[in-house]
Amino acid sequence: MGALRRLMDLTKAVVNETLDKMEKPVMMLNQYLRSMEEELHALQRELTKETASSRTWEQQIAGCFRQAEQSEQKAREALADDRTIEARQALEARQTYLDQAAEYTRAYEASKLRTAELEQQLKQAQTEYASMQAKRDELMQRAQKVQDKEQTAASSFGYRADTGAAVHGFQRIEERIMQKEAQLEYAESMKAAATASREALIEEQLTRLRNEAPVHK
Repeated sequence: MGALRRLMDLTKAVVNETLDKMEKPVMMLNQYLRSMEEELHALQRELTKETASSRTWEQQIAGCFRQAEQSEQKAREALADDRTIEARQALEARQTYLDQAAEYTRAYEASKLRTAELEQQLKQAQTEYASMQAKRDELMQRAQKVQDKEQTAASSFGYRADTGAAVHGFQRIEERIMQKEAQLEYAESMKAAATASREALIEEQLTRLRNEAPVHK
């Protein structure tokens, strides 16, 4: 939303401070609106992409659970035939699928949050764009009045460094890097914890299946 907010601020600055110095105010106002349209299209594309990503994560989660159930059934069958090694392997596979499901679930939840965030941003952008369209005629009239009053050749804008945009850009990059670092650190800690308890979990599953298995006579 930084780009849209900057466009709004620039337009207000034109009206309140330097509108009387613009060479072609109508052209500039239309350019601002076109820039906002591009931002809207970009947001819509990103939202569509994130929505598709959420569906993909959801499908992968369901697939992992199906594979986990099938692996458990294989473990039951192997244990019933006293094939302990195969039963253990099946339970290992089951746990791997469950670990993957947990990882995909975290990604799915993050994707859903991002989708909601993009939907809110798009809604706000659409509101701002509608407001800008409604005010365009008024701004054009005020620009014309300034030009008529001046009755001089219009002058172009002087160069002004947009340092605020550059600072904001660096801040966004830093925030994204910090976010990725935090995600990697969290993933590594979760992986270490899962590895430490995996063997105990497998033994627990074997015990459960042995207890559930029918006694051979």
